[in-house]
Amino acid sequence: MLNIKETNPYYDKITLIGMMGTGKSKFGRLIANTLKYNFYDIDNIIEKKFKMTIRILFEKHGELFFRNVERETIKNLVFKIKDNNEKVIISIGGGAYDDKETRALLLNNTNVIWLNTPVDILVERIGDGSKRPMIKGDVRKAIYKLLQKRKNFYTLCHHQLNTKELTQKQIVEKIISFILLKNDKARK
Repeated sequence: MLNIKETNPYYDKITLIGMMGTGKSKFGRLIANTLKYNFYDIDNIIEKKFKMTIRILFEKHGELFFRNVERETIKNLVFKIKDNNEKVIISIGGGAYDDKETRALLLNNTNVIWLNTPVDILVERIGDGSKRPMIKGDVRKAIYKLLQKRKNFYTLCHHQLNTKELTQKQIVEKIISFILLKNDKARK
């Protein structure tokens, strides 16, 4: 295990990206608690603002409306954390990084880490997909199709973590190691 108490993290603004079911929120909270960073889950922020789930927001207003809200929420949050010089872990929805403006904002202002999880594991975690607005019909096919579309964007991250054969503890340690160590490809 990394000795965090003796190390000064190099990055203090981190964004976790990846498909639904990769554990962005779960690991984001764990790491934020470990490093004493603030944690922001974009989907939770949006759900609180609109007092409804993301799925219902999609159903009532459509994906375009949701993506606009998502983009503005991320933009406002990034400006806020910069102004307040906060140390943060941000978890964004699986499709948020598809947006060119959002992607550029996050790449230029945070250290972006892609949690790359195989489709089989995602299918197990997501189940029937009933709570996921982007999943319609066959869950495996829907996830695979989304991943193929998003993979080109996800690869534009600072760090990629293949979670396939890692335990939860190893995933946390690896993400923290990305935060602690300077990487020439990564920007603060």
